[in-house]
Amino acid sequence: MEEGSLRVDANVSIRPRGAVELGTKSEVKNMNSFKALHDALAYEIVRQAEEIEGGGRVVQETRHWDVGAKRTSATRSKEEAHDYRYFPEPDMVPFEFSEEYIERIRTCLPELPDAKRSRFVADYGLPLHDATVLAGDLELAEFFESAVTIGGAERSKAISNIMLNDLSAYLNAEGIPVTQSRIVPGMVAELVSLVEEGTISGKQAKEVFAEMAETGDAPGAIVELKGMKQVSDTGAIEAVVERVMAENPDKVAEYRGGKAGLKGFFVGQVMRETGGQANPTVVNEILERLLNGQQHSAGDLGGADLM
Repeated sequence: MEEGSLRVDANVSIRPRGAVELGTKSEVKNMNSFKALHDALAYEIVRQAEEIEGGGRVVQETRHWDVGAKRTSATRSKEEAHDYRYFPEPDMVPFEFSEEYIERIRTCLPELPDAKRSRFVADYGLPLHDATVLAGDLELAEFFESAVTIGGAERSKAISNIMLNDLSAYLNAEGIPVTQSRIVPGMVAELVSLVEEGTISGKQAKEVFAEMAETGDAPGAIVELKGMKQVSDTGAIEAVVERVMAENPDKVAEYRGGKAGLKGFFVGQVMRETGGQANPTVVNEILERLLNGQQHSAGDLGGADLM
């Protein structure tokens, strides 16, 4: 089916109403669509019923479905098991396993995917989809648990998000398993930490990940090297917001007159003025307050120079 084709075989046997055992089966071979399967089954059921009701008997055989004629025809008789090439293995002797032996083998088994999936949901709070994908690949599952051990269980979902999106896309594009990637669990854990601490934004995290995949450098080092660290100082950002508002009094008036969509304009201007380094959450909070005519915050109005 992965090649866009389909081949189906169907075994059909019937029994008269009230009978216990099914009759002799016939096997319809190599149908290539669900419609062909449906039509062949319907035809074969009627054919066998008419054969039995007419006093005949159904022969064990393979049959061919003719799409054009809409009927089956005999191709090869299979009367006994040996016709199917079923042979006993002469070198295999019977084995009897004790309960103790079975239990000893069971304790040696690794954690199976279903159990791992359930544990990921219970212990890490992952959605069933995330847990299923991660648990279905032993190497990904081990990578995930290593990253969570480093980053903390409270970051499980954020780590899973990066793995199932950015990391999976990178591995697919490169055609490599996670064990051959330049990215290691600690790097994913650190990247999540940088976002949660507000050092970089989610958008910047995408850029950092791409650099990680290309160079193998740690995310913190990439942020420092490229000067990507976000500025969250409210005083510095507020000064930029006030300047942008002072330079666009007409837009301020329009916003206060009811054009709420203009807030995006101010966000864009502030981000441009700060070289994209201002924390978007802080920018939005300050714009919301100042555009609505509220007073300065009580926080520090000094801080980092964004002007």
